[in-house]
Amino acid sequence: MSGIVFAWELGAHTGHVTTLMPVAQAMRARGHDVRFLLRELKSGADLAGARDIPRAAAPIWVGPARYEYPLNFGQILHNFGYQYPQSVRQLIDAWRERLAGADAVVANVAPAAHLAARTLGIPSFEISQGFHVPPPAMPAPPLRHWEPAARVDLEAGDRAVLAAVNATLAAHGAAPLATIGELFDGRAMLLTYPELDVYPERGPADYYGVTRSAEGSAAPDWPAGSGPKVFGYVYNYFSGLDPLLAALARMQARTLLLCRGAHPDLVRKYTGGSVKVLNEPMSVSRVLPQADLVVCHGSHQMTAQSLLAGKPLLMLPTQLEQFLIMRRVVRFGAALGVEPQVPDADYGRAIDALMRPEHVERARDFARRYAAHDPDAALATMVERVERSLSRRSA
Repeated sequence: MSGIVFAWELGAHTGHVTTLMPVAQAMRARGHDVRFLLRELKSGADLAGARDIPRAAAPIWVGPARYEYPLNFGQILHNFGYQYPQSVRQLIDAWRERLAGADAVVANVAPAAHLAARTLGIPSFEISQGFHVPPPAMPAPPLRHWEPAARVDLEAGDRAVLAAVNATLAAHGAAPLATIGELFDGRAMLLTYPELDVYPERGPADYYGVTRSAEGSAAPDWPAGSGPKVFGYVYNYFSGLDPLLAALARMQARTLLLCRGAHPDLVRKYTGGSVKVLNEPMSVSRVLPQADLVVCHGSHQMTAQSLLAGKPLLMLPTQLEQFLIMRRVVRFGAALGVEPQVPDADYGRAIDALMRPEHVERARDFARRYAAHDPDAALATMVERVERSLSRRSA
């Protein structure tokens, strides 16, 4: 059978590996030789189904970021050395070495892997929620729509990346790129829905929705209380954590909140009341349907799962991608959001507002719209698409 490399180059945390995992497991079950090239080896260490899949460190560029607040994907690539011809050449050559003998690449945020595959003449696919897959426009569309961004500056940034990339492609006899987004054109399998796509200008695309993801096993009883049932997942470093918990406690909201590594004093402060702070991941498929609403930071997976269950959301983004997703869901009418810099946020008032019929109904609209979505069928289609490319290559 064929050798398939699953690649992750840019970004952080385990979400990149979990995004690739279902396809990797399916391809291995069908007899293919599967291996990982990962930015962080530890991120795949404890994930179910990953322990016996070979993994090695992915080639990455290490250096200072140029833009603290990148305005488009081109500027994101500047932060990873893509404007330097020598760096790009070394990076792609390193990926070419790692891809020796591979028949296909399946990537999540690994532009260098796609470029290397392009020079080697092997098919590559990008599995993504869309943030790192801009449409093929010049320049790549702005991400911060609310901030002024001179087109001439964005275009100059994109052209610097394209000059460096195309010099290496030419050295290997590969066709040049006209835009950064062209690198993903025809290769993207978007694990999202049009309503959640952070590029509303994308136009027709291959949307596969979310696939099944690993989840915890805990299904705790709801604590006593007179308020709504709130299912939540927040980070322990979230600056508004204590005020959020205090607001939930004041309104007697029956709350199950996952917060890994929460300070023991904070956990003790709310123990015995209507708010239960948990360190062990819960079974989302069992607990979420019982909730009235969801509190989270706006990760794509949690947001999509909540909407598919017909639950409105209070979204508390901590980074740009979450903020963009929040804006999309708020405009859709199924969520309210609190920006990170808002002082003295009134979480209780926001939760009360979310229980109004208009927000609940918009969340249920989303659930009804995609009630027929079959994650297993979507996964099978993705696997078939990769295998079809392998068949064409061998032919």
